[in-house]
Amino acid sequence: MPEKSFIVTPAGRHLRSRVETVMAIYKEHGYINRTLISEKLALTKIQSSQLLREFLSAHAPVLQWDNIHQSYKAHSKFKAH
Repeated sequence: MPEKSFIVTPAGRHLRSRVETVMAIYKEHGYINRTLISEKLALTKIQSSQLLREFLSAHAPVLQWDNIHQSYKAHSKFKAH
């Protein structure tokens, strides 16, 4: 299966790197939210919100909000790549 395409510009390459960074945190913990990103990367809440938005844009079809844990989790059929 071909890899998901991103815009091939310096900004596009950085976007891919940022999304992959958040994916690594998701893989480690099994969920993702702004607080976790902020803690793991030592970012402000605003910076971690931006990263979370980018991650959600890239993976929106497979993620859902878990109200109990206040975080995003993948649907059961999703496999983190």
